[in-house]
Amino acid sequence: MRKLQIKDLVVLLCTTFILCLASTAGYAQTRQIAGTVTSADGPVPGASVSVKGTTNGVMTGADGGFKLSVTGNPTLVVSVVGYVTKEVEVGSAGVYNVTLVSATSNLNEVVVVGYGTTRRKDLTGAVGSVSSKQIEQVPVTSVDQTLQGRVSGVQVTNNDGAPGASVTVLIRGVGSLGSNDPLYVVDGYPITGGLNNINASDIASMDILKDASATAIYGVRASNGVVIITTKKGTRNSVQVSLDAYGSIQSEPKKYDVLNASEWATLANNTPGFTRLPEWSNPSSLQNINWQDEVYRQGVRQSYNLAIRGGSDKVLAAFSAGYFDQKGVVTGSFFKRMNMGMNIDYNATKWLKSSSSAKFSRQNSNNPFGTGALATLSELIPTMQGNKLTNLAKDGNGNYGYYDPINIYVKSWNNPLYQIETQDTKNLTNYFLGTTSLEATLLEGLKIKTNLGINTTDYSGYYFTPSDTRSLDQYGVASPNQLSTYSQSANNTYEWLWENTLSYSKTFGDHSIDFVGGVSQQKNTFRQVGGNGNDLISDAIRDLSQVKNLVAFGNQQIFTLASQFGRINYKFKDKYLLTATVRRDGSSKFYQGNQYGIFPSGSIAWRAKQESFLKDVTFLNDLKVRASYGEVGNQAGIRPFQYLARYSSGGPATSGTNVGYPFGGTYQNGLAYVNLDNRGLTWEKSKQTDIGIDAAFLNGDLSVTVDYYRKDSKDFLLQIPTSSQSGVTQSAQNAGSIRNQGFEIGINYRKTVNDFTYGLGLNVTTVKNKLLSITQTKNFIGNLVNLTTPANGWQEFSRTNIGQPVGEFFGYQSEGIFQTQAEIDALNAKAPDGHYQGNDAQPTVPGDRKFKDINGDGQITADDRTSLGSPIPKFYGGFNIDLAYKGFDFNAFFYGSYGNKIFNYQARNLESFQAPGFVGVQNVSRVYAENAWTASNPSNRYARVNYNDDISANNVASSVYVENGSYLRLRNVTLGYTLPGAISKKMTLSKVRIYIAAQNLFTITKYTGLDPEIGQATGTDPNNNNSSASNATASGIDIGTYPASRFYTLGLNVTF
Repeated sequence: MRKLQIKDLVVLLCTTFILCLASTAGYAQTRQIAGTVTSADGPVPGASVSVKGTTNGVMTGADGGFKLSVTGNPTLVVSVVGYVTKEVEVGSAGVYNVTLVSATSNLNEVVVVGYGTTRRKDLTGAVGSVSSKQIEQVPVTSVDQTLQGRVSGVQVTNNDGAPGASVTVLIRGVGSLGSNDPLYVVDGYPITGGLNNINASDIASMDILKDASATAIYGVRASNGVVIITTKKGTRNSVQVSLDAYGSIQSEPKKYDVLNASEWATLANNTPGFTRLPEWSNPSSLQNINWQDEVYRQGVRQSYNLAIRGGSDKVLAAFSAGYFDQKGVVTGSFFKRMNMGMNIDYNATKWLKSSSSAKFSRQNSNNPFGTGALATLSELIPTMQGNKLTNLAKDGNGNYGYYDPINIYVKSWNNPLYQIETQDTKNLTNYFLGTTSLEATLLEGLKIKTNLGINTTDYSGYYFTPSDTRSLDQYGVASPNQLSTYSQSANNTYEWLWENTLSYSKTFGDHSIDFVGGVSQQKNTFRQVGGNGNDLISDAIRDLSQVKNLVAFGNQQIFTLASQFGRINYKFKDKYLLTATVRRDGSSKFYQGNQYGIFPSGSIAWRAKQESFLKDVTFLNDLKVRASYGEVGNQAGIRPFQYLARYSSGGPATSGTNVGYPFGGTYQNGLAYVNLDNRGLTWEKSKQTDIGIDAAFLNGDLSVTVDYYRKDSKDFLLQIPTSSQSGVTQSAQNAGSIRNQGFEIGINYRKTVNDFTYGLGLNVTTVKNKLLSITQTKNFIGNLVNLTTPANGWQEFSRTNIGQPVGEFFGYQSEGIFQTQAEIDALNAKAPDGHYQGNDAQPTVPGDRKFKDINGDGQITADDRTSLGSPIPKFYGGFNIDLAYKGFDFNAFFYGSYGNKIFNYQARNLESFQAPGFVGVQNVSRVYAENAWTASNPSNRYARVNYNDDISANNVASSVYVENGSYLRLRNVTLGYTLPGAISKKMTLSKVRIYIAAQNLFTITKYTGLDPEIGQATGTDPNNNNSSASNATASGIDIGTYPASRFYTLGLNVTF
């Protein structure tokens, strides 16, 4: 029976493709009416114009026009996503022109929710929306970047400025120490990961489900919120061809102000205890090299998107193709994407219809330095060794300057320009998402639907370094004849989804009911294979078969999800609303007995404006009070079969290319027990409460939404230390709980006066986050950021304590600089071991930092470390201005956060003459060199220049480097002009718009680093045996990532 059903679906899909090329005849009706649907921006193509209470309807064409056969004098319902639905009474006239108002700030807009749609005024949950117009205002690489500052409760942070880099999206705070990513649903298909593969020009709307009432229908994947993406469909009885193209210039980013060659050599010569190279003794003779100037360049970005949308009474078809190419401001960095999309809707009969969708993308990217490595450009010594072929970064003959690897006085002799130009990297990804559905109307209001989808991702990549690359490890071990290296990997993710739903809608008297229920099955298979080695037979033949010391690896993960779900909406007299939702999920990630969970939610709403005592309040157009409660889950951060005991062939004895376990002086192959089983392991759970108010004033021009939310998440996953008698060090356990609570405020105003339209939008979100409990012997979760320094207590940059926010910065509280030896002696005299700070090997001297004795024991130890501030903002939000006059349009969009702190790790590095964690020395910031403490310049902020910084206390994690991270940024500004319709028609075009735009024009901040928009670093928890810790516990640490910079864009939109 199943084979027959799949065969029928394939035949129907093929028939749909054939029918989209055929024309169909219309049906004879009593009379035909016509009209045009427009908005403040011009014609509105793709709007639905239907006779109320029937299935008789059409879609507007490219020029907004429509023709519809009607009987009698019915009511027309005109609707399209992003605009207020409008009803028009049909009289004796034959032409009806309709003007729609943007629904950006209106309660009547059409909203897409899980497995259905509704009007905003009928919502009982917290749902925000981003329209296609808002998406198109900001040129972006990834769709999720357009969410920044658009919707309250949604915090978007750009982790990196590299082409194609990911962003962090948090909906209502950090609720997990594992994955905090929301679930994305694209045309009904739930996907995980970012949205780099989806073309922004194809999107009609994005709806963000924030509370449990709205998200519970997605059950175990809904704890972090849900983003529903709807792509554009075809247009009825017309053909619309559109071309969107733009080109951008990206300016070079801000750079660290560091010393030039002469200044640095002078500093080195005057630094006590440092043994310098002879050539540095004459600073003025040195060739200066600014490594930031050598590597940075002007970036270029271009994008082209072609779309064809059309159809008939039976078939709607949309096809799109796009190309995106960005060359970043770092030499060698790029991101390229080619994408294609298709949507076909076929009305086979009045009771049967089908829909098919396909999206394909191919990406290629490169970031030569990787996240955080760009910081080393500012730290490298600004000169090259003089006795080589050249002392330039690169001369006209192609020779590169460098330092001898045997020289242990230099942090790194490697030439970054050589690194970029000789190494070879490929990162290629192919992505496909396809869905097909069949829907039958069994009775009036009763529908059954089946939906089948496939989602695949194929990645292949390699990394090659030639045989003459030189490198030096942090302990000064020389390797002048570095062998060539080559690594290669490939992985594939294949996923299928099959869902069947039954829906029923009925209005009887004052009562209205909508129901949807269904079953879902999904299977995900991930496979990875790869290897690495060195000493290739020939650098020209780059293949794993040519390497020596080959180390191979592989991985496979399979999990399934079986679900049943249902939701019922009830409405009485259009003013009392109730929603009840439940989902039951069964996940193969967990052991029998813990595989199934039930996730219920309920919400109510009261449309107070419909009451008689508010009917005559003319300035108030709508007022709704709502409340919701529900439970949802999160399994994204949990690997399949993580509840089982695990063995490893590598483990702690892995060293370079030697994999296995040491025995008899050599490494032997074998397996070792590394993790205890825990068959009680389960998903993370979240209990969410929301109370909200939606109001509309001044004929709907002004809308206000206010929400209070509280989200209590428990059972997050953590590696907990175990008894040494077990033979392993840790076990995965559900270990604690986190609370997020706060307020969301959204205010939108839009008004049209004659030919002038103006709009203002503001959204603000407050968030208070704290760890409620943790199941382990210690009442905190530490985080050792995995950078360059050894794993010791001095380098624990953040710590999460019970009752405090996740990822608080952690270190010593500075009290300035020791100015005199007498001051030091007085404190040493009271110290138990004779040293208030430091020890016999490294005694404290004037010019060293002075730290606060927090516990009052008379000396500075690791126990004196304390919380130094949180990277989580007290509030964040966005503000936008929209203006339109005749053919001109203007938009300005601001985004900012307030109350968060940043750990300026890069400032710490540039205040260290000796590179932290290394033997050699490095460049320093100009402000440090000019203001460092000396007897004649007794600074109270900058410590003395010291060759032994790495073992002194002057560069440890302390309050010195924790700064105010608040900022306000002009994210985007756009000015456009649309040619008058008469001119466009003479050019045989429907619409022509040209625009200029700029991104990141200015930022207001007190932060001294390059960019206050700091994402998440990678960390480990030293208190849990260095097991992996969440990125959420390492937020706000500025490790010198690829910086953001300005874009200047010229674009063209043409509709044929």
